[in-house]
Amino acid sequence: MLELKVDESALRPLVRLVVAEVLAELERLQRFQQDRLVYSEAEAADMLGLRQHQLRDIRRESKIGHTTIVGRRIRYTLADLMTYLSRQHQEPEC
Repeated sequence: MLELKVDESALRPLVRLVVAEVLAELERLQRFQQDRLVYSEAEAADMLGLRQHQLRDIRRESKIGHTTIVGRRIRYTLADLMTYLSRQHQEPEC
């Protein structure tokens, strides 16, 4: 049997880092649950884990639905984002 002894004070910074990352991810995911009709390009990109220019390129390639509102501003519905995500899902190869 292998026994590993680690100083508790050495683990504390690592645990704090992991907890902070988990909380940040939870906060990001909670944006999906808000009762909003549309999301800006910056918000949508963040929700998808993309950079804004990446989402813009995907939109220009007609790979994601969107809406243009007053002033030619681009907005995404939750349905647009979920449809895009479902199209990206691929079954693992065996």
